[in-house]
Amino acid sequence: MIITNNEEALRVFCEPVTLEETGQLIEVLEKELEYGNRIGRAGIGLAGPQILMVKSVAIVRLPKISLNLVNAKIDKSFDPAIFEDEACLSFPGRVENTMRFQEVHVSNNLVEPHNFIATGLLAVVVQHEINHLNSILFFDHKVSKPVLTANKAKVGLNDKCICGSNLKYKRCCRRLNDR
Repeated sequence: MIITNNEEALRVFCEPVTLEETGQLIEVLEKELEYGNRIGRAGIGLAGPQILMVKSVAIVRLPKISLNLVNAKIDKSFDPAIFEDEACLSFPGRVENTMRFQEVHVSNNLVEPHNFIATGLLAVVVQHEINHLNSILFFDHKVSKPVLTANKAKVGLNDKCICGSNLKYKRCCRRLNDR
C-alpha cells in the first residue's frame, strides 16, 4: 500500500539492491502502481520508500517507456527549469512548481539500460523517483514561478537565479549544472 502524507516515513535512505532481489522488488512496485491506478490514484512512477520498502529501487511507467531504476544515481544534469504542477502519489492533492533539470545523465546499476540520458518529462520523473531513494521529497524543490518578460528570455550569469533563491544564477543553479 502506498503510504500517504507521512513525511517522516518517506525521509529514509535506501539500502542497495542485489541482483537476486531485483526482479521481485520491481514486481512488487508494479503491482502497487497498478493497484493505485485502478483505485483512481493515477501515477507514472513509484519508489521503494513509498511502500515502506527501504531499497534503492523505483519504476517509471509512461505510455511508451517502461524504466526500472536500481541503485540508480544522477551523474550530470543540465538546463534547470521550472516544472509546473509536480505531484506525488504519497501526497495526494498536493502540487508544486519545482526546479528540475531538463536533461539528466543516469547510471543505473544491475538493470538495462545501465547508462542513459533522460530529457523532458522522463527527466523530471527520474529525478523525482531517485530523490525518493535519497530522502528528498518533491516539495524540497519547490520554487515560486518567476515573471519572465519578452526582453529576458535568457538568464545571464549575474542575473538573479530563476529558482527564486535570490542568488546570482552563477552561484546557484549553474553550480548544480556544473556537477
